[in-house]
Amino acid sequence: MKSKSVLATGLLFCLAISTLHATGQERARDDRSTPQGADSSKTSPIDNPIEVKTDRFSNVTTVTLKPQVIFEKPDHFITIEINTKLGEKKLYDFEKEVVQAYATFESQSKGPVDFGDEELHYIINGQALSAGKANFKVDPYPSIGGKLKPGFRIREFTVKLFDGRALEQFSKANRIEMRLGSIETTLSNQLVATLREYATQALAQHKMANGR
Repeated sequence: MKSKSVLATGLLFCLAISTLHATGQERARDDRSTPQGADSSKTSPIDNPIEVKTDRFSNVTTVTLKPQVIFEKPDHFITIEINTKLGEKKLYDFEKEVVQAYATFESQSKGPVDFGDEELHYIINGQALSAGKANFKVDPYPSIGGKLKPGFRIREFTVKLFDGRALEQFSKANRIEMRLGSIETTLSNQLVATLREYATQALAQHKMANGR
């Protein structure tokens, strides 16, 4: 009886070891199938600079580009954030074809900035796009709400409207140059790709909203 008990215990032990080994191999395969440090279920929504949300009550879709740095120096930087609402009720049918993307430009600096004529111009793939005067407004309480970056003293902002034609140009962009008053810059390839993707998604959502 004692030998049978020892044999049974040994068999149970072997089965347990086999199960643990198989589980370890399965986990190893899962680890190899996912890039190291990547967890799309957790990081993608946070890292994605573009957000698309549809309100289930109004059926209005908002396509948002989270703030992106378009100009940066040690004492001054400018960001852009874009919001496009689609599917809102219109009084007239022709208004359904209109796309309005509101771009918020925010400037933070350690000292006063001379924006010159404040005119906003783009050259996208060699073609000019003018957005008119920027008209920056100074935030009288920049330190409230944690909006101001440490070490910076002045916060200014302006909102510009991009129409469907502008979005069409951005959706095909491979190279973007920008002049904001006295400031000139060429946007990085990564930022160009982000703006291109944003415009593409906004236009696609516009078509979907018109089809509803």
